[in-house]
Amino acid sequence: MEQEIRFNEIILKQIGLEFDYPKEILSEIVNNLEKDFSKELNITEFRNRINEEFSTYAGKIYPYIYQLSLSNTQSRRSRAGSTFESIIYTLYELLGYSYDSQAQIGKLAFEKLGLGKVVDSVLPGIQAFNDYRNKTVVGSMKTTLRERWQEVVEEVQRSNLPNIYLLTVDEDIAGAKIKQMAMHNIILVVLKNIKETKFSKDHNVISFEYYFYKNIPEVLNYWDK
Repeated sequence: MEQEIRFNEIILKQIGLEFDYPKEILSEIVNNLEKDFSKELNITEFRNRINEEFSTYAGKIYPYIYQLSLSNTQSRRSRAGSTFESIIYTLYELLGYSYDSQAQIGKLAFEKLGLGKVVDSVLPGIQAFNDYRNKTVVGSMKTTLRERWQEVVEEVQRSNLPNIYLLTVDEDIAGAKIKQMAMHNIILVVLKNIKETKFSKDHNVISFEYYFYKNIPEVLNYWDK
């Protein structure tokens, strides 16, 4: 967060130096403040004038600030998604689970099997998927769902997947979405408290504990035998 704040400071400084409109506004503020210096203002009055001028400046360059904020948000989402994936893969490795991920072996290997970018990983691996896809764990990870879960629906239909596990840490999930996911063979993996308090009766919603200690071992046991 500190790095992001520093980055924003640098960008806003450059906006004031490089773009004509912000430069014009800053010049106007400087001129106004110079006039104030010639007046006998007390500290409170001068502080109010500073606040007034820079509030005006912030308001007028809001389109630049908005774009910067949007960029920050998208960057955070990207970082959050990467961190989420790293945690899941670390758990696979700690538990000794064999898997292939697009990040690990490249998207081309997945594309050759008809899997798109929505699929993040396959357990125990893409060779097992190629041999008998019904006995693999195909996973997609999204920190938040919103409307993006529909991409998973499209992937299931396009790739003719028997089912897909959609892992998320999103806590704001509508019941209507769960029913739609069930119709498309999407198994939603959520935090344990979300499963128990919101979706205890929905069979296509499971907890991370159930996913790691029940579903995956059952599939891997098939290949071990």
